[in-house]
Amino acid sequence: MKHRNLSVWRNIDKPLVLFYIILSIIGYLIMFSSSFKGSEFQDFVWNSNYGKQLIWLFLTSFLGIVILLIDGNLIKNSSYLIYGVIIFLLFIVLLMPPLKGARSWFYFSGFSFQPSELIKLALSLALAKLLSDVGSKFQDFKTKLKAFLLIIIPSILIALQPDPGTMLVFTCFVFVLYREGLSGNFLLVGLFTVLIAIVGIFLKASNSVFYIGETMVSGIVFFGFFLIIGFIFSFLIIRYFVLPRYRKQKIRSLILIGILGLSISGGINVVYDSVFKDRHRTRFQIMFGIKEDRQGAGYNIYQALSAVGSGEGFGKGFLKGTLSNDKYKHVPEQNTDFIFCVLAEELGFMGSLIFIILYLSMLVRIIAVAERQRSKFTRIYGYCVSGILFFHFMINIAMVIGLAPVIGIPLPFFSKGGSAILSFGLMIFIMLRLDAERKVVLR
Repeated sequence: MKHRNLSVWRNIDKPLVLFYIILSIIGYLIMFSSSFKGSEFQDFVWNSNYGKQLIWLFLTSFLGIVILLIDGNLIKNSSYLIYGVIIFLLFIVLLMPPLKGARSWFYFSGFSFQPSELIKLALSLALAKLLSDVGSKFQDFKTKLKAFLLIIIPSILIALQPDPGTMLVFTCFVFVLYREGLSGNFLLVGLFTVLIAIVGIFLKASNSVFYIGETMVSGIVFFGFFLIIGFIFSFLIIRYFVLPRYRKQKIRSLILIGILGLSISGGINVVYDSVFKDRHRTRFQIMFGIKEDRQGAGYNIYQALSAVGSGEGFGKGFLKGTLSNDKYKHVPEQNTDFIFCVLAEELGFMGSLIFIILYLSMLVRIIAVAERQRSKFTRIYGYCVSGILFFHFMINIAMVIGLAPVIGIPLPFFSKGGSAILSFGLMIFIMLRLDAERKVVLR
């Protein structure tokens, strides 16, 4: 056993460990600065935001070391059990009292725990276990159905909380499935779906209208007619220019895409009017530049942009921010969803650029580690981790600078929140443990 543990320490991926340590330290310092009021050096309080964050970092490090000491097969064989436990917690949390309109947290004497953060880790393990089992072929319909169910079950439970930001994170698993053999047509259909959704929401948010003769038609209805014309035109191209033996398959695909496109277009019309609340509609209008609401729904975004811009080239210096800390409270939620504002203000454009390069380098390293595996389970798990981290990174920064709606996506290793710190940290430690066995594990 002692020899095996020494082998783990010898084979552990040092660059990935270094990336994790550096980002965790920088993240904690930035989070500390976001909570800074000018007196923390004299009075460090453990039940403050930065005190609790430090406790979670210690807990994550302790559990990470434990993970490095256990057998990788135990992690693999426990994948479905871990997934089942977190799914059960997602059921139970729906019975908890709501906080800020969502039932997402358990409370324990001043500490909160959010199971939706850990389901990302659990789903990564379960998906890797499913697709790596002996005899499991992703090309089989049964395997695809099981993978779909693994993803859709937590998505539904999280939608009921509701937590749309976390639910959207699960879309990153499409790229994992693509790596394992999912047809590229699914990615094209996904891109087509996103484009239709964006255009549809824009037309609804802008209250666009078109005139056909003297008849006024709403923009979303006109867009539906436009799609129908496009599908008819595509059908004629297939009918007269595609070889007969391929026509049936192409026409079947076109029909499915047509139904999907019209369903999304019509669905947006219903959801936007019936489901979205005024604050949701306003956020989309702000994002598309249709409306300004600096004192209402757009307050967070405009305050965040002013903080980011005030950092200029090289920033104001650590603990010297004037717009993104608790002392002035210029940016709401500056230590959670908008923590990138703190980094941008205090380190400026150059500091932000270095952070982005560092973060992307870590993601590239995770993919490189995943690709060198002989174990299919470890490779799939590595792609899941990189996909989750990239999605959080991309959406959080886009949200802060006004390129995406505010949907509550934390920045990994930076945003306040013990559940997220624990989940992202354990993802990395499990990856390190599995990779340390790459020379002896074949599957």
